Amino acid sequence: MYVSMTGFSRSQMQTSWGTLSMEISSVNHRYQEISVRLPREFASWEPWFHQKLRKLFRRGKVQMRLEVLWAQSFKTGRVNREVLLSYCSELLELRRGLALPLALNVEQVASFPGVLDLPRFDDEEDSQSVEAVFDELLTNAAASWQKMRETEGAHLRDEVLSHLAELERLAAEIEERWLPTRDAAFAAMRARVSEALEKMGEKLEESRYMQEIVLLTDKWDVSEELARLKSHAAKFRSTGEDRESTGRKLDFIVQEMNREVNTLDSKVADADIRWLAVDAKACLERIREQIQNLE
Repeated sequence: MYVSMTGFSRSQMQTSWGTLSMEISSVNHRYQEISVRLPREFASWEPWFHQKLRKLFRRGKVQMRLEVLWAQSFKTGRVNREVLLSYCSELLELRRGLALPLALNVEQVASFPGVLDLPRFDDEEDSQSVEAVFDELLTNAAASWQKMRETEGAHLRDEVLSHLAELERLAAEIEERWLPTRDAAFAAMRARVSEALEKMGEKLEESRYMQEIVLLTDKWDVSEELARLKSHAAKFRSTGEDRESTGRKLDFIVQEMNREVNTLDSKVADADIRWLAVDAKACLERIREQIQNLE
């Protein structure tokens, strides 16, 4: 199944704490990499998000970001009086020592670290409520993200299969040109060997003679390479439709096809066939570039 590693989604929820916004974005990567960014209030939930996200994809670099626009009523009632009074006491003591006016701006002191308590979700009931919200938010965001990746994967599938069809056409044309070329080359080699043996006054048995011809022709016969190339192309098609397939599997198959084309190119001497082999290499490179984007 063709699923792109690239995707993006955004989901929002309204809660008693405020508005929660979650973004999931992903890009290409050789392995599975997860990055989670949470507000300080929910920092302890990072392992929970990692565990959930890890089950959603096989490879790629995924970043999940959660932002909270806290409700005013939820934030304002959490001033830590002890910390505020401690700050004020320390500041007044310093001002006395420096012979400065003792007036303090309480609103300014309230912005100091620790004065406004961060929202807490310590008890079990709060934890269950938070998990239910996060689970629903992540489910919605992940569904949208997966849909975008599948849509992009469908575009990649069309592109890849068009290049694969062109590769198969080139392989068929190479085979069509190679068959008469092979027969002519085989006959020419047999004639040259016979001529050379006659000049040397040598004579071989027919079976031995044909065996030597076969050994020589194996160095330029590309029938096996063409057969394997067809087989790899068929395997590529079936692998791409497998739900459990990955871009990495397709990449391995492309490497095998490229190896066959390179071997074919090194064996043949016909200029037209070699140019077709060059076109086949270019086609394989275009396929490889596209499947680098697949999960």
